[in-house]
Amino acid sequence: MRLIFFSIFFLTTTMARAQWKTSLGVNIPPVIAKSVEISSELSRHPAYSLNFNIGHTFKTGHTGLIDRKVNDGIRERRTSGTFVKAGVRLYPTSTSGKKKRNHFFVGATLILSQYKQTALRQNLLNDTGGIDIRTPVSVKGTTLFPAATIGFQHNLTKFLILDWGVQKSFVFRENNYLGLKDRNYQPGAGSAQSDPFIGYFQGIVALKYQFARR
Repeated sequence: MRLIFFSIFFLTTTMARAQWKTSLGVNIPPVIAKSVEISSELSRHPAYSLNFNIGHTFKTGHTGLIDRKVNDGIRERRTSGTFVKAGVRLYPTSTSGKKKRNHFFVGATLILSQYKQTALRQNLLNDTGGIDIRTPVSVKGTTLFPAATIGFQHNLTKFLILDWGVQKSFVFRENNYLGLKDRNYQPGAGSAQSDPFIGYFQGIVALKYQFARR
């Protein structure tokens, strides 16, 4: 909880500075995994900006869109945790200083992700399928990892902005996954999926409100 309060205080203090143009909104795709993510962007020039996001995952059982039918001995896996993202975004088509109505962006982000996972480990007393005993297991921790973003930003009105694109994370974490790694979910990054190339991809569809400068 202290991480959440610190992040909100930092964002509020930063956005209060009149020389920064600020926007605040919600990233929609994480809702699939029972996550809420608030996104913010601060800029002083149309060609670049600073981005700060905060979110929380609420006991999700999501393991990704690609789910290998493999028995890893884990049942009722649930993941929760708070995450904070801080990064920069570049708009190559706006280097002249003139902000375009629709423009392309690339970005780099650092993600601090807290996680707690609980599950039941399945144990059969014999190979012929006798008594099924399920033992509660859990893991928790905090990890820091980088991510890259790419997408487009559209200025719908003077105050409404739509971002859409993808985020690819490169998760570094202790080998404490419950069951198979690709059946686990990382708050702020998504699922490892069943392929290292498409693992930890997460969508960006954020509708943001842009505050007028004072």
